[in-house]
Amino acid sequence: MQSGLLEFTDFLGIVAFALAGILAAENKKVDPVGVFVMAFTTAFGGGIIRDLIIDNRPMYWIAHPEYVWVTLIMTMFAPAIIRRFQAKVLRELFIWSDAIGLGFFAAGGTSLSITCGLPYLPSVLLGVCTGVCGGLMRDVFLNRLPMVMSDRQPYAFAAFVGAWLYVGMRVLECPEFISLFASTFFIVGLRMFCWYKKIMFADFGRFRHK
Repeated sequence: MQSGLLEFTDFLGIVAFALAGILAAENKKVDPVGVFVMAFTTAFGGGIIRDLIIDNRPMYWIAHPEYVWVTLIMTMFAPAIIRRFQAKVLRELFIWSDAIGLGFFAAGGTSLSITCGLPYLPSVLLGVCTGVCGGLMRDVFLNRLPMVMSDRQPYAFAAFVGAWLYVGMRVLECPEFISLFASTFFIVGLRMFCWYKKIMFADFGRFRHK
């Protein structure tokens, strides 16, 4: 059973990831049904895999059909709004929405997994899976190499480290609210810092040899 706080953070992640899915489908010659599939897959794909593994029933999207309606409404109205922005702005908006979804889902997935009785390492890995698998499935549907494998900047790594931050704060008995948001902000902050500074994984290797 999810807490009200976890449901709230999951909702924020769903809205962010649904927007990322809509933006990813822009200029890909995808019809409106395809745009909804991209939005739904990005928003709920990672959570579906998480729920299957930990046997969480009913699945999140079934227990909260109102969030599916939110995704559908976003799909209907977003294209008209998106056309008003330049490609550079849309690209930046996509990166931000994807990072926010990654942060909330990785932290929330870790929290739910621990609540269900999983050890810390499997909980962290499921948190990462919750954060990255929706986008991975979206990119596969769009017939492109998934960003999680080709971005060359900290993405799943940011989720992995941020999930461990949540675990550490939970071990220290920090309030759930603080733990969830600290983990989320760390993941989003690390992801966006590396994106703006154009820090690649190869740069970490150069830093070690200096």
